[in-house]
Amino acid sequence: MGGLAAILSALSILSASPVGGAARVDCRYSSDEETTSSATVEQSGGLNPTFLPQNDVFRPILADQREPRFYADYRRIHFRAKSLLAEGNGNDINAALVALGGEFGLWGLRQARGCEGLQISLFGAVFAQFNLDTPSFDLLNADFLVGLALTYRRGPWSGRLRTYHQSSHLGDKFLLNYGLAHGVAPQHPSFGVLDLLGSLEGKWWRLYGGGGLVVFSKEPDLSSTPLFVEYGFELRGAAWVWLGNSSLRPVFGAAFSALQATGWSFNGSLEGGLEWASRNATHRVRALLVAQRGALLFSQFLFQKTQNAGVQLQFEF
Repeated sequence: MGGLAAILSALSILSASPVGGAARVDCRYSSDEETTSSATVEQSGGLNPTFLPQNDVFRPILADQREPRFYADYRRIHFRAKSLLAEGNGNDINAALVALGGEFGLWGLRQARGCEGLQISLFGAVFAQFNLDTPSFDLLNADFLVGLALTYRRGPWSGRLRTYHQSSHLGDKFLLNYGLAHGVAPQHPSFGVLDLLGSLEGKWWRLYGGGGLVVFSKEPDLSSTPLFVEYGFELRGAAWVWLGNSSLRPVFGAAFSALQATGWSFNGSLEGGLEWASRNATHRVRALLVAQRGALLFSQFLFQKTQNAGVQLQFEF
């Protein structure tokens, strides 16, 4: 009986501990949580080495279309000049944009119960664009990203330093059905990027900014004019209970950038809608209205200008 009592006592201690029972705060969205008051942070202890840490200390950029996450879009794309990507459909096409990606924490120096510290993560993503105005929904292009991220948080401040490689490939259906017959030569461009972002956030707002450079590229215009800047803001409204223990909240994000290679022309992306989340889980689903204007981020057609609008389903893990 004494041994059984000891086992039950140990189980009760584990169930009351952060490891065994209580869900860890999602530090990407710690400003949303009532549990992350200043008193809680002060009592959360020092930084400890952590292998394979859960979630991250830097919040993904909501309106950045190149963020490594899962999403599916419908867009009405307007090409501001004649483009072969329209495949003979004038200056406007209906398109589907799909992303498959995410981030995996490798090592961190994190608080046991708080959200301060730093983390090293591996991330990757595939971004694909389809022309819905063709009989076979031609794949126009696919971009592949893989890299490392170093993230940091202290109080309301956070930052992210990344280095990544991108390679791009035009779709076989686009080339076979239209591109090759109209003089498109596949170039398969690839380049490496180093970028840095800093972020300041409150309970319902966030400001961020930074920039980077293309460290190597097969594209002469990118290698000779490699700089870019990024900045934006986000708003997160109050949550209301929905379906028991989950919640809905309104969200809005604006992401802006300018590339030296395009003469520092303005690029802007706006996304807003509803986010569905559970208080004790890191999964989030968003239904968003989206609008974008600026340089097209598709493969060798980078320097073409578009404006588009549509709807997006966004999934975050």
